[in-house]
Amino acid sequence: MPDFLKRRRLARMIDASAKQMGNVERPEKGWIASVRYALGMSAEQVAKRKGVSRNAVYQAERSELDGGVSINQMQRLAAAMGGRFVYAIVPDERIEDLLYRQALKKAKHFIQEEPDSAKWSNDDRQDWIEDKAAELLHDFPTDFWDDP
Repeated sequence: MPDFLKRRRLARMIDASAKQMGNVERPEKGWIASVRYALGMSAEQVAKRKGVSRNAVYQAERSELDGGVSINQMQRLAAAMGGRFVYAIVPDERIEDLLYRQALKKAKHFIQEEPDSAKWSNDDRQDWIEDKAAELLHDFPTDFWDDP
């Protein structure tokens, strides 16, 4: 399967996942402490299920708030509380839109290198930019994400 088809399928999957996640935000006290509290579990009970000390659970809760908890730690704690840890990179907008904006940016740079482009009408310049953006999206050069 060509790379661009693989990228499109991945983009659709990521966009669908991002849409499902909506605006998920970490609770003020973090996921570990919040889920533990909602379940009515003490740190000692979670620790026993995880096979660590109570202090290790408290440390993980503090580390989560500081951004220092590991993915493995979150997975083990989630399992100890009867859940699973899910993480994702959620784009601010659809992948297709991010790609198109970058293609337009590069195309606008390339038109400046095109001889006589300053003499073209605005419509001709816009058509050229859109065609170049489409070409970049199709060919996806290795320097696609490099700033012009």
